[in-house]
Amino acid sequence: MTWQTHIPTDIQQGTKITRAEWTRHRREFGNPLTGRPLLLVALLGIAGALGWLGHSLGRDVTAGQPLPADPLGLSVSVAFVWMVWRSSKYTHVRFERLNPDLLLTTVPTRTAALGLLGFVYARLLTTLAVPALGIAVGIAVGLRSPTVVLTVALAFACLAALAAALGTVSRLAARLVALRFARARHYRDLLVVFGWIPLVAGAMLLQELSLSIAPVVGIFGAVPLAWFVDLALVGAVDGTVGSTRHTLGAFALLATAVPVCAAATTVLARRVWERGPAGSTGARGSHSLLETGAVERVVGERIPRATYTVARERWLMERRVPRGLLSTGYALLFMGVVGFPLVALAGGTTGLLVYFAVTLGLVTGVAFGSDPIGTEYRALPMLLTSVTGRQFVGGLRLAATVVGVPLVALGTVPLGIVGSVGVARTVLIALLGSAVCTCTASVAAAVGLGVERVEYAPVPFFFTDVPIYGELGATAFLRHGLVLAVGALASAPAFAGTAPPVVERVAALGVPTGVVEIGSLLLAVVLAAAIARIAFERAVQRFREYQIR
Repeated sequence: MTWQTHIPTDIQQGTKITRAEWTRHRREFGNPLTGRPLLLVALLGIAGALGWLGHSLGRDVTAGQPLPADPLGLSVSVAFVWMVWRSSKYTHVRFERLNPDLLLTTVPTRTAALGLLGFVYARLLTTLAVPALGIAVGIAVGLRSPTVVLTVALAFACLAALAAALGTVSRLAARLVALRFARARHYRDLLVVFGWIPLVAGAMLLQELSLSIAPVVGIFGAVPLAWFVDLALVGAVDGTVGSTRHTLGAFALLATAVPVCAAATTVLARRVWERGPAGSTGARGSHSLLETGAVERVVGERIPRATYTVARERWLMERRVPRGLLSTGYALLFMGVVGFPLVALAGGTTGLLVYFAVTLGLVTGVAFGSDPIGTEYRALPMLLTSVTGRQFVGGLRLAATVVGVPLVALGTVPLGIVGSVGVARTVLIALLGSAVCTCTASVAAAVGLGVERVEYAPVPFFFTDVPIYGELGATAFLRHGLVLAVGALASAPAFAGTAPPVVERVAALGVPTGVVEIGSLLLAVVLAAAIARIAFERAVQRFREYQIR
C-alpha cells in the first residue's frame, strides 16, 4: 500500500474522531450556542456591534472613501491572535480528555492528530459563527452586494483554519517542553501572570513621550494576514474593493501553512504520547521545616520555635506555588488605580516616596498573610491541634516582616537619599512601610480566619497541576478590598501630612514644614502599629474559636 493511498483513509478516520469528540463535548457541556443562553446572548450582542461597524465600513467605501487598510490589518491581526489563543485552549481541554492508550491501538498517530485538529477547528468555527455572520451581513448591506456574505464567510473559515492549526501546534509544543523541563510551566505561568506589566509600562511610556503609533499600525496593513481582508471583500459586485492578487496570496498562505502545521501536530503528538518525560522536579528545594534557619540563628529563642516553623512553611509554600505573590495583584491594582492618581495630583517628592513605601508594605503583607485557611486547607485539622493561635498568626507576621522590612528599606532608602528627602524623613518612611507590612499581614490573617472551611472549593491554579482550595464568589474580592482599605487607612496621616497643599496651609500658621511631615509620619507609624496589635489579637481569638464543620 503506497503513501498516497493512506491520505483518504487518514482523513476519513480523522473525521470520525472529530465527530466522536464533538459528540462527547456536546454531551458533557451541551451545544456551545443553544446549550448556553447567556453565551448566545453575548455573541448576539457582539455580532450586532460588529455588524454595525461592518455596515459603516461598507457605506463609507460605497461613498467613495478609501479602504482603511492599516486599521483593518491591525484588527485582523488582533483577531487572529485571539483565535490562536482560543484554539490553544480548546486543544488543551480536548487533549486532556483523549485516551491515547485505547485510541492509538486502532489508528496511527497522524490520524488521531488530524481528528484533534478537526475538533479544534470545529469548536473555533462554532465560536465565530454568530459574530462572523453579523460582520458579513453588515458589510453586505453597506456595500449593497449580497455576494460579499459568501466571501466574508470564506475569509473567516480560512483564517480560522490557519489559527486552529497554529494554536494546536503551539499548545502541543508547550506541552512537550513542559514534559522535558520541569520548570517550564513555572516560567510560562510567570509570563502569563506578569506579562501585562511591560505592556502597560510601554503604553504609558509611549503616551508620556507622545510618540505616534501610526508607523506601527502601518506595518499591520502590509503583513500577510491583511490579505484575508481582500479575500473577504473580493465578492463585491462592482469589484472596486478587494485585490485578486492578495486573495490568491491568502489561499497560497493557507495551502502552505496548514499542511506544515498538521505535520508538526502529528510529530508533537507522537512525542507527547509515545515518550515519557525526561526530567522531574526531584527533591530540589525540599528540606525539613524543623531545621534551624538563618532568622532563628540571629534572633535566638526570643520567638517560639513553632512560630519559626509556620513562617518557614509559608516561605516554602510561596517558593513552590506563589499563591500569595499572585494575590499582590490586588494591592498593585488598588494602589495604581486609587492611590497613584491622588498622590500624583497632590505632588511632592516626599509623598511619592511614602506612596512607594506603603505599596511595598501592602504587597508583602498581602503575600504572606492572606487566605490562611485556603493555604492550610488540607492540613487544617493537624494545624489546629499542634500550634496555638499566637504561634500561627505570629508565624504569618514573621514571614511577612522578614521579607517586607528589607524590601522596603532597599526600595526607599536609596530613593530618599537621591531625592533629597532627608535622612530623618527617609528613615521614618522606611519604618512606616515596615509597619504597614506588619499591619496588613495581621489584618489579612484576621479577615482570612473569619472564613468557614465549607466555603472553600478546589479550583485550578497557576504553577501546579494540583488544584488549590479557594473561596468562590465575589466575597473573596470584598475581603481583599477590606484588607487593602485598612492598610491604606493606617498610612492616611502620612499621605495627608506630606501633601504640599496641606503642608503649605499649616506652614502659613507658623508651624515648620519639617515638623508637620515628621509628625504625620510618626502618627502614621503609631496608627499602623495600633491597628496591627488589634488585628493580631482578633486573629488569635478567631484561630482559637475556629471550628471545622
